[in-house]
Amino acid sequence: MTFDEQDLRERLAAVAAQVSPPRFTVEGLTGRIRRRRARIIGLVSGSLLAVAAIAVVVPISLNGKSTPPTAAAPGVVPFSPSFTVRVNGQSGTRPQGRRIPRFAVTPGKHLRISVGVTVPAHARVATLTPTVTALWLGVSRGVLGTPGDMHPILAHTRKPFPLGLHTFSLRWTVPGGLRRGTTRYLVANWETKQASVAQIIAELASPRT
Repeated sequence: MTFDEQDLRERLAAVAAQVSPPRFTVEGLTGRIRRRRARIIGLVSGSLLAVAAIAVVVPISLNGKSTPPTAAAPGVVPFSPSFTVRVNGQSGTRPQGRRIPRFAVTPGKHLRISVGVTVPAHARVATLTPTVTALWLGVSRGVLGTPGDMHPILAHTRKPFPLGLHTFSLRWTVPGGLRRGTTRYLVANWETKQASVAQIIAELASPRT
């Protein structure tokens, strides 16, 4: 069987008419890719905005009057000295979940407070100036910030601390009018060349009963 050219063209046209058009075109695929890319960018941008919001809110919360264990501003803290506290020769208790020692104190009582400040050996690796350049020790009602928030300041030195242990002997008389259940905080404000930090190192609590 032979087909002439006209007959062949008619048969090809009939077959082509029965074939469905392609499901995707180049323009359609490009549009889909663009829409999907826009959705991905939107999700990523939303996540970054959420992280940025957290980064803004957290420092504000930590700088409130809830007396967090530490607060630093400005700068990056290259290392942190450790503190040990004894009151009238005794170590404080550590209630469950707390890292800061607590001491029961009596209104009107005289306290002999010993504070050990240790600049860690790894500070030499963390910074080119591995030392505390200034230190204030004092009592606060719960506000952390500058040494001016201490009432009173019990010790103050601007002599740089080398690595190792440094001990301070303090004396403080608990106010006679301190109400039962009231807590005062022993606070250390210390500085390096990179940062200034206010830190609660002990709780001085008047028993509730």
